[in-house]
Amino acid sequence: MKASRIVFALIAIGVLVFAGVSCKKNKKIYKDRQDFKGYVWNRIEDGKDVSFEKIKIPNIEDTYDIYVSIRHAPMINVDEVDFILKVISPSGIAKQSIHTIKLKDRAGEKFVGDRMGDLIDIKEIVKQYMYFPEKGEYTIVISNYSSKYQIGGIMSIGIEVEKSNLDYDVEKRK
Repeated sequence: MKASRIVFALIAIGVLVFAGVSCKKNKKIYKDRQDFKGYVWNRIEDGKDVSFEKIKIPNIEDTYDIYVSIRHAPMINVDEVDFILKVISPSGIAKQSIHTIKLKDRAGEKFVGDRMGDLIDIKEIVKQYMYFPEKGEYTIVISNYSSKYQIGGIMSIGIEVEKSNLDYDVEKRK
């Protein structure tokens, strides 16, 4: 009797896990992170641009979200990171926009990321519901646009591209 309950419980757990995995859509298209040597990101000359290449966009019918993540130390010399985001299509057409990620709260006292010891991670969406006009491999370049000569205390910067979470069945539910 006890063995049959255990077997039943294991089967039920297996079915739930399988259902959860099969229902979850694979939204992540690309994810990468690049480290800064000496925890310094220059604004001019070498090192100002961080390039993420071979971002494969499989479907131009879908919309995508682009996230930028920053890992920094508490001794970072800025309260916000200003950058230029340039998206370059497979045919070489480039579109760029300027963004700011605030590292501290409104009062400018506490860091707003996830803190793990001396590391602070923050991830923000910078482009939402974006259409890519061409199928193929894109390049995203992030350039330092800070008012300071360099950002000290920044460890890495990353990019994530995901399919947007849109519900196309809104009209069907009425």
